[in-house]
Amino acid sequence: MTMIPEFATPLPHPGELLREDYLPQYGLSPGGLARAMGLKDRTRVERLVRGAQPVTPDTALRLARVFDTTAEYWMALQAQHDLSIAAMRSRAELQAIQPIVAGG
Repeated sequence: MTMIPEFATPLPHPGELLREDYLPQYGLSPGGLARAMGLKDRTRVERLVRGAQPVTPDTALRLARVFDTTAEYWMALQAQHDLSIAAMRSRAELQAIQPIVAGG
């Protein structure tokens, strides 16, 4: 049986991880990170660290390059955050759905 994840609060937005862990560890401001990522302005990074912008594939590729991680890591953080919000919002509706069983 497929379980519906139980979340009391959403999983952290990737921007929170950037703000709390990565920027201080590397001594970067959002503007400094934007420059390191090869961006012309810092708006995308500022919005990301505030949790107002999701990690896009392009952003994930740039973050992976700057921090020597993988794009999949950043995309997975975003997907987990998004799924936790969706599960919380739709909990009752999802619980009402009955799984179907293959015939045979």
